[in-house]
Amino acid sequence: MNKQNLEEFAYESIIGLILENHFSPGDFLLETELSKKFQLSRTPVRHALAKLVAEGFLERKKKKGCYIPSATPQDARHVFYARERIEGLTAASAARYAVDSDIEYLYELLEKEQRVSNHRGEENKRSYLKINENFHLGIARISHNKYLEQYCTNIFWRSHAYILFFNPDYNGLTAIGQGLGPTQHIEITKAIENRNEEKAENLVKQHIRTTFEELFIRI
Repeated sequence: MNKQNLEEFAYESIIGLILENHFSPGDFLLETELSKKFQLSRTPVRHALAKLVAEGFLERKKKKGCYIPSATPQDARHVFYARERIEGLTAASAARYAVDSDIEYLYELLEKEQRVSNHRGEENKRSYLKINENFHLGIARISHNKYLEQYCTNIFWRSHAYILFFNPDYNGLTAIGQGLGPTQHIEITKAIENRNEEKAENLVKQHIRTTFEELFIRI
């Protein structure tokens, strides 16, 4: 892999470890340990950690390294409040600017989501989480607004970390949102397909609000 691909691999691998509960709030992520685990040199790992710090997913303490910020109910409120509004705007932009191939991509994800929802198990949980990520960040991409896409990506990771920290059994199907996730994804996609900006925005905001309300019971 070239330099950029190595950094991207390190970046995605670190996020994967966090979202799979290998680390908890307050834990330090050490370059040497991560380099050994991923069988990479320290340089791409260092750059990946720096990117996560810049995005607000991690914080840095002088002479100690990068760590996962403490998780608090107040911060969770702020994160989900911001996510609700940012992703709402992103969905509205997607409804305005998405092309046919973008809509087809979302429907392909919905089909995969439906297949995964018919099964249970750890592997299907990981598959669902990846599909959910692709759906939300896919909408950000097809908003065709690079600023919304950047903000959406940053806030998605932070909010998703909260979900998995406080609800490690979450699979998006029967836990948070009372199993409404896939159904709401369908409604959101239809609104984008129909170029209904207001409806797409409101549906996404409600989708995220439902997730937060169920999560907040646990924290």
